[in-house]
Amino acid sequence: MSGILDALTCLAVACLLFPLGTWGRAHASTLVVDAIQGEEREHRISVLRRGALTCQVVAGVLAVVAFLLLATR
Repeated sequence: MSGILDALTCLAVACLLFPLGTWGRAHASTLVVDAIQGEEREHRISVLRRGALTCQVVAGVLAVVAFLLLATR
C-alpha cells in the first residue's frame, strides 16, 4: 500500500509542477517589474524561465518515478 501512495504522491506533485512551469515560462516577461530595463530585465526573465523549466523537468522525473514505483510493485 505504501508504494501506491508514494506513486500517487509523485503523480500529484508532478501534476501541479508541470502546469506551473508551463505558466511560468509563458508569463516570465510579464512577471518582471516594468521599472527594470535593459540587461537586468533580460537577466531576470531568463532566471524565471530557467526556474519554470526546472519545474517541468522535476515534474517529468516524478512522473517517471511514479511509473517505476507502480511497475516494480
